Formats: sequence, C-alpha cells, structure tokens
Amino acid sequence: MLRDLGGGLVMRRATEADAERLGAFNADVLRGQDAPDPAPWMDAWTRDLISGRHPTFRADSALSVGQPEIVGTRAEFRARGLVRAMFEVAHAWSAERGHQLLAINGIPWFYRQFGYEMALELGGGPRLFTPGLAAGVKQAAPPFRLRAATDADAPVLAATSAHAGQRYLVTAPRDEGAWRYMIGGRSAGSAASSAVGIIESQAGEAVGFVEHVARLWGPGMPVREIEVRSGVSWRAVAYPLLAYLCETGEAYAREAKSELGFIDCWMLGTAHPFAGVVQFSGSRRPYAYYLRTPDLPDLLRRLTPVLERRLAASPFVGHTGELRLSFYRNGVRLVIEGGRIKSVDAWSPPRIAIGLDFSLPSADDRRPSAAFPDLTFLQLLFGYRSLDELEAAFPDCVTRGQEPRALLQVLFPKAPSKVWPIL
Repeated sequence: MLRDLGGGLVMRRATEADAERLGAFNADVLRGQDAPDPAPWMDAWTRDLISGRHPTFRADSALSVGQPEIVGTRAEFRARGLVRAMFEVAHAWSAERGHQLLAINGIPWFYRQFGYEMALELGGGPRLFTPGLAAGVKQAAPPFRLRAATDADAPVLAATSAHAGQRYLVTAPRDEGAWRYMIGGRSAGSAASSAVGIIESQAGEAVGFVEHVARLWGPGMPVREIEVRSGVSWRAVAYPLLAYLCETGEAYAREAKSELGFIDCWMLGTAHPFAGVVQFSGSRRPYAYYLRTPDLPDLLRRLTPVLERRLAASPFVGHTGELRLSFYRNGVRLVIEGGRIKSVDAWSPPRIAIGLDFSLPSADDRRPSAAFPDLTFLQLLFGYRSLDELEAAFPDCVTRGQEPRALLQVLFPKAPSKVWPIL
C-alpha cells in the first residue's frame, strides 16, 4: 500500500494482474462524452500498456518516459482529491528517476492545479474534405505507391523520423524498437493503434511513411504522421498519398456502415510541410501539452549547450552579463561570461515589491531583468510563445530595458515543436 486515503480507500501500485479490471475501469470512465456504452478501445489500450510489450511503459513504472497516463476517476469519487494524491506519488516516482520534465495531454485547466503549464503545441494541422477528392488525385501512372509496413522497415522508419525531427525544437524520437512496437505490438482495437504505411517508388525504394488511425473517428480519418526522406519532393508524394488515404478511409467507412467526411491531418501540427503542397479546406486551432519542470534551474543547466550555441550565432556572441528572471514568488539567475553560461541558480526576487521594483537603483543586483507570472516562462522556454506574445497576453509579464529584451529573444526564440509520444 502506498497510502491510506481514508473513507475506506487506499492507494497501491498497479501490477499486470490488474490488467482486466483496470482496462474495464478506463473503458467505463473514459468513454466518449455522453456515450451510452464503455469504450472498448480504452480497454485494449490499457491492456497493451500494462502487458509489458510497450518499449518504455511498465505497470509499476508509469513515468518511464515522463508522461503520466492514463488518468481517470469514477464520477461518484470525484472532488475528493484522489488525482492530487496520485500525482503526489507519481511526481515522487518521477523525482526518483531523475526526470527534468513531465508532459501530459489533458482536459482544459485541470492539470494546472498540480504545477503544469500549457507550453507545447499539440496539433493544429489542416483538414481535407473528401467528396470528389479521390477522383481529383487519381493518377494514371503515379510515381509512388504505398504498402503496409513490416518489422523489416524499422531502420528506414527510424532514420526518416529522425531526419524530420530536425525541423522541430522539441520532438519525440522513435528508435527501431519503438517502430516495431507501433507496427505490430499493439492490439488491433486499442485507442492508440495505428496503421503504418511505407511510401515507395515504383521500383520498390522506400522514400517515406504515413501513420494513421486504423478506423474512423466520427466522420474523419486522423493522420498522425507523414514524413519523407531527405531530397524527396513533398509535391510528388502528395497525390499518391492522398489517393491511398481516400481509399483506406472509404474502406473503414464501409466497414463501419458510415461515410468518410474528411482526412484529418490535425495531429501533424501547424509547422508540418505537407500543408504547403496541397489546397486544404480548413483547420482547427492547436491545443497544447501540459508541461511540468520539477527543477527549472537544473533543466536550464542541462540546456546550456543549446543556449550557448544561440548566443554564438547572435549579435550577443561573447556576451558577459546576467539575467535575473522573476516569477514573482521565486526566480532564476543566469550568469553569462564570454558567451558561456557560467551558472544557473535559483534566485529570490525582492520582498519589498515582488517582481519589478522601481524603487531599487538600476545597478542593484536584486532588481529583476524580467518578470513572468505563474508558470508562463515555460511557454517562452519551449518556444511556444515569443516574448512579445507573452507580454501582449499577460500585462504582468514585463521586461526591463532593451538589452534584457534582446537577450531573452536570442536565448528563447519562438520555434515549432511536434511531439506525438509512443502511446
């Protein structure tokens, strides 16, 4: 037992023996909104995660990749602090494993209660409506074709996805083992199951891949990943790929006795190149991952090679100085010497007027260079928002002087990210 929660409830670790009951629980609690029946795909996903086949997830180690999933509470037991108690334990496990970051995809606002901030883009890619599309993209002699991926394709998939990751600030790397799990390790009915297709030339050379949900979600077929090897034309791949997606989506629709309404590329994100090669019909705004940094100074110290490279490529090459960042209740001080990050330490803003104190002399080392309310600095750190965007959104996000502003913009530029973990 991990903890006695009172009222006849206790918290304990899950084991593989809990697979059947936990699967049924998640299927019941995490069913679709207003759905009359449990969601069998949640049952299957839970069983896959707890089975031991997943390359990183274990029943007694749900934070092996820093993502606490799946979370749920029966309706009659809500508002008792049970999730808070579970997250206290989960965060302690995370600390034991030395995590510098945790991420979770969750409902609006809820995880802010536990020290998380929405600070990494999730989704936002385009949507393509399908009436008449199949005929419009059909080619008499397409330059590429698609086939189902096999375990033998794992090296190509790993190399292609690693190449694609170079366009992003933050991404989720997938090695060969991860790709083999995605191809054949999940149950067919799991909420996380995917179909992985190889894009190849007519001569049989693999040039890219597509990963999509292996059924319809409502009227749409979601596409999770599309990538091609370096030097391959996105435009040349687009029509054969769209023809495959239309054909596959129509097959899923016939199986479900439904209709395919659109190909949903929302999961690709706003910075994906595929959106620039065909005319899409619309898009939905992106959501965001919640992020938690248990020890921000430690995380920044680990990121010093990145920060130093940014300094070296900027007008601040060889810069000496410091940044004092106030988060109103606490803060961080970065000391820079000759273009190198000499130290990053926790720092306490002045108590007289927490944050930017105009009564202090400008040379006073207690005076903040900038102030960020609550956890909003994480949005800047992970490239989710620019400094200008944060200041426009939060009146109490304040930067003092041109040098600190320019330095913050160099060290923490806005940059695209795409994270789709191995669920």
